[in-house]
Amino acid sequence: MKNYIKTWFRHFLCAVIFCSIPAAGSAEQYLFLAATKDRDLVTYTVDAKTGKLKEHARLELPGNGGPMSQTQDGKYLYVESHIKLDGEKRAVPHIITLRHKAGKLTHLKTARVALRSPTIHVDASGKSLLAAHYGPGKVSVWKIDKNHICTGELIDDHSTAEKAHFIVTDPSNRFAYVPHTAPNSVFQFSLNADTGKLTPLDPPFAKGPDEDHSYHQPRHLAFHPTLSMAYTANERGGGISAWKVDRKTGMLSLSETLSTLPPGWEGNSAGADIHITPNGHFVYMSNRDVRKLKDGATRSDTLAGFEIDPKTGLLKLIGHFPTEPFPRSFCIDRTGNFVYAAGQRGDRMAAYRINQQSGELKKIATYETGQTPIWVMCWSE
Repeated sequence: MKNYIKTWFRHFLCAVIFCSIPAAGSAEQYLFLAATKDRDLVTYTVDAKTGKLKEHARLELPGNGGPMSQTQDGKYLYVESHIKLDGEKRAVPHIITLRHKAGKLTHLKTARVALRSPTIHVDASGKSLLAAHYGPGKVSVWKIDKNHICTGELIDDHSTAEKAHFIVTDPSNRFAYVPHTAPNSVFQFSLNADTGKLTPLDPPFAKGPDEDHSYHQPRHLAFHPTLSMAYTANERGGGISAWKVDRKTGMLSLSETLSTLPPGWEGNSAGADIHITPNGHFVYMSNRDVRKLKDGATRSDTLAGFEIDPKTGLLKLIGHFPTEPFPRSFCIDRTGNFVYAAGQRGDRMAAYRINQQSGELKKIATYETGQTPIWVMCWSE
């Protein structure tokens, strides 16, 4: 118990110190962008004052781009890629290990893995790469060796339920959470960081929000930097949920669920990604317009913004902000001043400035991307 308290206190201190960094901090910032129909992994530099992007480097991957995760020190990047091999009928999933230095990426290793993943996540120890598997309804843990290379060796795996969409560890690195859309649940595990083994909690999942209002089906999850709270982007109908996190047991309990759709919305929408500003003041979520529109009709894809109460962690709507078509992935820069949203069906990425008082977003630029951008990630060093 004492070690647990020390761990959380250390993360709390890190969050406080990190959030106090000035908006125009001295650390160099980068943005990584991967696309599913384009083998180039593109690195951009982020101007700390204006938020403008400038292409810095390109690395051709052996297959298409996919989900990414980076070590806490920013020195190593892991990318899932589907690679067509001789004798195989379809592309085979691999994990690519890259070394990152000053915005340049060096290819170290490509390791074949058994299952495709909509999300991968390197734990805080840097010893394990966790993955959720949508189709088979499983989670896997792959070994990262002493040279920081993902070997593809399976450390652990668990069957959960269909449509496991995302996996992430909590700030203490003692627990792992896996939102599932179809069963409308977040599966919860304890994590042994030394061995990489996962143990289901009891109960093994937290049930998602009431399905009657169509704001359910947790898809992605983000932790507040200081409060014992987590937030999920809910795919079905576009919703956001706030969850209390029991720091001792790791259990989630649902606090509230709100709609993320603009007023008067009619028809289908699918929530996607979710991110919180480093200071914990604001949370944003992307909404994908999945309506069957008639010829000439205009899409209405948005980012929804919410203010987070600093004491209770509950949410207050800021507004809805138009973005590029089908915003599957977006990120917030490390100063908390800018948002970058990739439009999966528009091959463009929009950049926004965050109003630090109101949380409102103001578009500052639009960038052409590779074909079908699937993952965008901000980082600083």
